[in-house]
Amino acid sequence: MPPHLVSRRTLAILAWITCFTVYSLWVGLPTKRGNVLIWVSLAVFAFGVDHPRSTIRSFVTTWLPLFLALGTYDLLRGVSDGQESDAHTWPHLNLDLWLGGGRTPSELLQRWLWTPGTPHWWDYLAWAVYQSHFFTGLLVAVVLWSHGHRRAAPYIVGIAALSWAALATYWLYPAQPPWMTARDGLTGPVTRIVHEMWSHVGLEKAARVFSTERAGSSRYANPVAALPSLHAAFPMFIAVMLWSRRRRLNLALAAYALAMGTVLVYAGEHFTFDILLGWIYAVTVALITRHLAERRPQVLTALFHRPDPAPSDEAADGGGASGAEAAPVAALAANHVPMR
Repeated sequence: MPPHLVSRRTLAILAWITCFTVYSLWVGLPTKRGNVLIWVSLAVFAFGVDHPRSTIRSFVTTWLPLFLALGTYDLLRGVSDGQESDAHTWPHLNLDLWLGGGRTPSELLQRWLWTPGTPHWWDYLAWAVYQSHFFTGLLVAVVLWSHGHRRAAPYIVGIAALSWAALATYWLYPAQPPWMTARDGLTGPVTRIVHEMWSHVGLEKAARVFSTERAGSSRYANPVAALPSLHAAFPMFIAVMLWSRRRRLNLALAAYALAMGTVLVYAGEHFTFDILLGWIYAVTVALITRHLAERRPQVLTALFHRPDPAPSDEAADGGGASGAEAAPVAALAANHVPMR
């Protein structure tokens, strides 16, 4: 049997995939930030099992700061709600009404595709695409980091920067999503399809994590943090950061971004304007971080310090994630490391 099929790293990754799959089938996809960060942490150690000491050091200097930034983002987003009375409907509602000829795209899509109480296969697919937002972005970061990809540093910095740029906008300009404008009688009826689908997939209690409609509901989600759509921004950010000469990869990345945008409108979570603004934020942050990595690598070196692995770790690993840590950000930016 080839050695790579029985390596500790391979076994650890397979164990992580198995546990994650069992957990998702038994409990549901992890969506609450704390659960997501636990699974991402386990993925980091699975990919870095062959060089534990350098992985631990990298986890402390790289991943914990990222987790802290995202956790603080969630906390501040939660305490910034309660602004529904001040939430805006211009210009996103106006643009969507214009696009739909007097009805929003959410209304039109649900009229054509949604059957209350009887979900179709595309509704389950829409639910899965929506949930993928909560862990896909971080898992991509783990894969880039473990392979020593030249865009790992700008990608990880960009994830945090994109989240905080969106948070600043939420604070300055709280905005109503389609389901809220419909609730307030500004448009026709719009169903929160993702929330409805939780009961159909057998995890009705999980919907409370994101519920903002009842007294005592979860504060994990901010109902007026709609502009821009971070759900739409993350797939576009991934696409721009990983865009390459590989046509199939590019098509998959573009399809994911378009699918997420369509699902958000169909599910009544975001207006088309929110999606477009999220894409603008994502492209801007991605281009800035890529520029810093390629033209000003010392900037990311200061923001993204990765300690050199111990000699024993480096010798034992022979590449992989310790190679990513051994290479300075300047070298990663100057030399193209192809995706594996």
